[in-house]
Amino acid sequence: MNIYVVVEGETEKRVYPSWIPLVNPGLTYVDHPSKVVTNNFCIVSAMGYPLCMDVIRDAIEDVNAAVAFDRLVVLVDSEEATRDEKIAEISDYIAGQSCRTRIIIAIQHFCFETWALANRKLIDPKPTSMELRIYKNTFDVRQDDPELLPAYPPRKLNRSQFAERYLVAAIQEKNRKLTYNKGRQAAFVAHPKYFDQVKRRLTETGHILSFATFIEAFAE
Repeated sequence: MNIYVVVEGETEKRVYPSWIPLVNPGLTYVDHPSKVVTNNFCIVSAMGYPLCMDVIRDAIEDVNAAVAFDRLVVLVDSEEATRDEKIAEISDYIAGQSCRTRIIIAIQHFCFETWALANRKLIDPKPTSMELRIYKNTFDVRQDDPELLPAYPPRKLNRSQFAERYLVAAIQEKNRKLTYNKGRQAAFVAHPKYFDQVKRRLTETGHILSFATFIEAFAE
């Protein structure tokens, strides 16, 4: 099985080559669609919305032109929309386009950082950082579903921006030498032990329910 993956951002392109084989060990990452042979997956980043729609269109053309691909997976943020609204938006866009393979739409609700915040070992119960204490007192992602994280008006952050800032503060609390920069430094989150904690959050609590669509997209 070969899978063509479209993601919205650069962070996902750096993290998912590690995460996807943890879902399906039979899959191996290749860095370009032309290198796909057997049981491979490649990832193409749209580098943000709304370019994502153009990349999805191009991906369908690539899949139609290359018989090697068995599945096209579209992974996008819901941002300020609901999961259903985002699925409908993508579905409407691809409805008029013929694709010879199955297309799976997986929604990161409401962004990748939401899933990353599900790691309960990431945040100390009693943070020393003032910034992280404030965020934790506002919404404790260790206890409450990160998908319910609100916006943060004191800093004029929408919920996606708040999730990113929260994650940055949490990682820096763990180790001042570690950092998380969207699109540049994602090795910390890509680690198998990190993925395991995110998956356990879903299976043990039912939180980050949209993460189940990620697992389903790459399972055999």
